[in-house]
Amino acid sequence: MKILEPKIFKAIEYNPTDSIKENNYNNIIFKNSIKITEIEDKTIDSCIFNGIDFNNIEIKNIELIDVIFENCDLSNKNLDNCFLQRVKFINCKMIGITFINSTIKDTKFESCSAKYINFAGARISKMIIEESDFSEMCFQETDIKNLELNDVNLYKSEIIKTSLKDIDISTCKIDNIIIDSESTKGLIIDRYQSIDLIGMLGVKIKD
Repeated sequence: MKILEPKIFKAIEYNPTDSIKENNYNNIIFKNSIKITEIEDKTIDSCIFNGIDFNNIEIKNIELIDVIFENCDLSNKNLDNCFLQRVKFINCKMIGITFINSTIKDTKFESCSAKYINFAGARISKMIIEESDFSEMCFQETDIKNLELNDVNLYKSEIIKTSLKDIDISTCKIDNIIIDSESTKGLIIDRYQSIDLIGMLGVKIKD
């Protein structure tokens, strides 16, 4: 599956001595450290965040359009009810991050550590996750159109009332996954995973 890449053409590196003008998070490259404690009610457009630790930055009610996060720590951030389009997360720490009820389009997670990530109620269209730890992830009543999973750790993930029709998880780790029968319809797995999945659904195999 091909997704649209972030469009970033004229970004200028941010100087920590400068102040960010009201609502102006456009065409900026943020590296290593920024003197910002809150990003709220903002549209972040055509920006790159590289090596930023968001632990002391409050994020609330934002839109992300054409944005790249690389080597950032976004753990426990609340991106609920947000809009994301053409966004990439590369080698990011995202433990406990939430995208509850968010709209996510043309977004990619690559080599990310995102245990406990939560997509409950999200609307996902064209998303790729590869070589990432999404163990104990939550898909609950999540609307998914075009999702690609490549070598993703889904250990103990919870997938409830979420259609996975035509989604291929054959390269993923699914040990102890929690999934209902409604969500498995049309799911693509390999023959070895089928044994685990049958057990998860409460079916017993007679010797």
